[in-house]
Amino acid sequence: MAYCVQCGVELTTGTPACPLCHTRVLHPDALDASTPEQPEHVETAIDRIDRVYGRRLSIALLLVPMLTVTLLDFIGGGGLTWSPYVTGALICLYCWFVVPVFYKFSRPYMYIAVDTLALCSYLLLIALINDGISWFVGLALPVVLLVGLFVLGMFWAFRRIQLPMLKRVSLGLTILGLFLLALEVLTDLWINKTVFINWSIFAVIPLMVISLMCLYFERNEPLKKEIRKRLFL
Repeated sequence: MAYCVQCGVELTTGTPACPLCHTRVLHPDALDASTPEQPEHVETAIDRIDRVYGRRLSIALLLVPMLTVTLLDFIGGGGLTWSPYVTGALICLYCWFVVPVFYKFSRPYMYIAVDTLALCSYLLLIALINDGISWFVGLALPVVLLVGLFVLGMFWAFRRIQLPMLKRVSLGLTILGLFLLALEVLTDLWINKTVFINWSIFAVIPLMVISLMCLYFERNEPLKKEIRKRLFL
């Protein structure tokens, strides 16, 4: 009994191709030295099946503790008091660690968007439970979105493989400096209701100096070769 490697349909003996997806069937007795033992898409099919199985298994493993804590909370306290915190944390962990493994997006930036959305949703849940929507809107949401943009920017910078490494490092340092500056602005607006640049400037200035040094080293090829020679790089 044989099955299609692409869609899993049961095949009859001597079938040249799958009747459902039309994938070519290779019979062991018809193979020769010039014919590959398996079609090229076998690894893709296995990878797809593994991802589907992993998603189903991970969801089942997620639902077990979620339902357990919800039931315990409802029975013990007569309502939902502490279980939403645990449920929200489990969903965040699922998005952060399971989604990148078993879910495949066409663009890798989507993983960062999912993680940011999960954290924002969890903090919103905490704010709604504790009647603290003001701190969520005024501080938590802007900071989380800023962190998401920072991670997205760093990911984008170091994926620019067409740029030399030193230029990517310079770009990453610039993004880090802008992130620290924006972080102080957000915290000042929430705490003091005004903007007074203080601690971030002490981090931004050396970061910008190092960033400019990286650009200078990249443009100065003799100096770059000398540094590599001296440091045995």
